Amino acid sequence: MRVGSDSEVMAVIQDPDAPCQRRLAVGAVLLDPQGRVLLVYNRRSGGGGHWSLPKGSCQTGETLVETLCREVREETGLRVEPIELAFVTEFYVPAKGEWFLQHYFHARVVAGEAAVQPQEPEVSKVKWVPVAHLPGFLTFRPWLVPLQIWLRERRARYHLFPAGRGEG
Repeated sequence: MRVGSDSEVMAVIQDPDAPCQRRLAVGAVLLDPQGRVLLVYNRRSGGGGHWSLPKGSCQTGETLVETLCREVREETGLRVEPIELAFVTEFYVPAKGEWFLQHYFHARVVAGEAAVQPQEPEVSKVKWVPVAHLPGFLTFRPWLVPLQIWLRERRARYHLFPAGRGEG
């Protein structure tokens, strides 16, 4: 697994104002038979939005795998089962004053067709995207960079994006 450089890790450890609680979330890397990646478009309150892998926050008492399966079903209508851990990404968003810890699993679809779910108002689009086109959709480095590395190497890694370096 990749860990940030010593200077990156020390910058995070030495920031006395950085909150220590992480928002825990789980997401899926889903590939179709053509090798495309499933993305969802998340609406923002007040307009706009962003593309991401299907993901969401853990609920009290849920395991990571339970969160994975629930979130993918809620956002896309697909039933999935995990194959392996793909990557973990940890980042700080200064605008929100929050740390995020997200685990992404490579998973296989076992039932359903990918579609927007009417009961999930935050997701307005679901799209299978060719790997070469991912940078045009995923513009947030803590999601794009780990995904690109996993697609190339197919081994689990940990990725740290220190304070101020996760946005973009």
